[in-house]
This record gives sequence, structure tokens and C-alpha cells, in this order.
Amino acid sequence: MKLTNVSEEYVIYGTLFSLSNRIQTMGDGEFRDITLKQQFVLIALEMFDSPPSLNEMGALIGCSYQNVKRMAQHLKDAGYLEIKQDQKDKRKFLLIPTDKIEKEAEQNRAKTTAFMERLYKNIS
Repeated sequence: MKLTNVSEEYVIYGTLFSLSNRIQTMGDGEFRDITLKQQFVLIALEMFDSPPSLNEMGALIGCSYQNVKRMAQHLKDAGYLEIKQDQKDKRKFLLIPTDKIEKEAEQNRAKTTAFMERLYKNIS
């Protein structure tokens, strides 16, 4: 495909957007009951010293409160985490991982490694 009269900024923007969609499409087929974005929430949980609030998770992964809440609810329904009201601040809801996360990570370690290898193949 040859593009003319397109600024470099638009080409970079389009390339990043396209790459993001391709990664998501590849990843969504990898996991049985969650999407790639939901898996990213599970990975991000490990980055916090204590259970994060919905707002804290949203700030880390770049999603709105509503999007994080929707993903968290799906992950709760699938048994990956619990959503509990913060006892110190009743306005906050905390994301608490369950044992299922570690069990699934262990079962899928080889699959995850293979996915990451495919994702970064030919990138130096």
C-alpha cells in the first residue's frame, strides 16, 4: 500500500493503532476465558504492594474507571479476583487477587512464553 500526502505524525499514529489491534487480536485467542486486556489487569495486580483500587488500576493501565470496573467484574465472575470495599475509605473498591491467578499462570507458563516469543519475533 502506498500512501501519499500523509504526514509522518499520522503514519506513526496509524501504525501504533494498527499494532495495538494486531496484538490484541493475537492475544485474545490465547486465553480461554479472558481477553488480553483482562490479562493485563492481572499482570498489573502484581505491580502493586497492596491491593489497588479501581482508580489506581485505571491510572496504571491507562483505562477509565468504568472500563476497569467492567474488566474487574468479568475477572471476578471468572474467579480471578475479588472486589471488596476499602474499610478505610468506603468510596474505594479494591481488587484482590485469588489463588486462581497463580494456578492459571503456572498452567499457562509455556503458552505465555510462546506467545511472547511470537509477539517479539524479528524485533531486535
